[in-house]
Amino acid sequence: MSKQNINYNRSERQNEILDLEEKYMKIIEEMVTSDEFIRDLKHIEKETQEYYYILDEVWGKKNKVKEVSERLLRHHIYRRFSGAENFYSSPISCDIALELDDIILNLDVKTIDKVGNSGELTTTQFEHNQTSFLNKKVLSSGPFPGFNVKSNLQAIDPRTHKPLLTYLVKIGYSDDGNGTFYFINSDSYPSIVITCLPNGALSDLFDNDLFNNFKDYTYFDLQNGIYYKPRRITSKDEFSNLSTNSKFTRIEQATDIPESWERVIWESKIGYYDKERNQVWWTVEKLKSNHWDIYLYAVKNGNTARFNDSWLKERYNSKNEPWCGEEKYCKIYDNVKEEDY
Repeated sequence: MSKQNINYNRSERQNEILDLEEKYMKIIEEMVTSDEFIRDLKHIEKETQEYYYILDEVWGKKNKVKEVSERLLRHHIYRRFSGAENFYSSPISCDIALELDDIILNLDVKTIDKVGNSGELTTTQFEHNQTSFLNKKVLSSGPFPGFNVKSNLQAIDPRTHKPLLTYLVKIGYSDDGNGTFYFINSDSYPSIVITCLPNGALSDLFDNDLFNNFKDYTYFDLQNGIYYKPRRITSKDEFSNLSTNSKFTRIEQATDIPESWERVIWESKIGYYDKERNQVWWTVEKLKSNHWDIYLYAVKNGNTARFNDSWLKERYNSKNEPWCGEEKYCKIYDNVKEEDY
């Protein structure tokens, strides 16, 4: 992984983008930590607590505040840039996208439940339509060259020639699934996290190496052809007690692995690489008939990818002055009196 290298010879365009990213990071920070924004969040909290079971029935999902939080951020963004924005017509964008005087602003909001999902409050994930950063392949191992990391946003808008800047706003909450809901306001987990994802034109300043891995993956199956038929190995209990070499032996006992396939090892998985088809297979846990088994699946691609947070945080502008590309705020609701909302 690579932090921003300030010793590279940068282009004028890169220096411009560095300063713009810092500029809008500060604007977004001021907006989402303002008393007005926090009061609106507390209104959402009170409504969610009052109508908890109705919302549970209407949405049929645990995250009851996703849509209203997106609406809240959109409301404050449009108020903040009222009169300065133009409609952004591209279908590929974040939740919020608008054209400003000097950039195309892409802003995504994520609501994260610390009950069962707390890791996402302290790590940064992104979807393909939320970044233009050009990363090297990830998870290479042995003969396997690694997976491509898709970035669907353009670094520079071809119509306006303005850079596309991307920011993520994460809002932490707690929902026990039994009627208790509140937005996080403690020192243990951040209440709000704001992150700037570097523009694709800056990729070489980070050695094209910011992403760690993927949160989840898409797999081939029998519908894609007989070659891709998943192969059952054994029960999860049996497999987990085996050494790495014994796991490979168990796989090869349970299914016909071609001699041309090469063994591959990652931190948490083992598998094989079919060089002729440029196809990697690895072990996957599957729950079938209330029983966990291990299968060998052909991996199609990675989906939601994870950034290296420490490198996102340490940023520099065109003058090599430091600024913070990721801010975590704890206990920010203490700054607003209860009678104000």
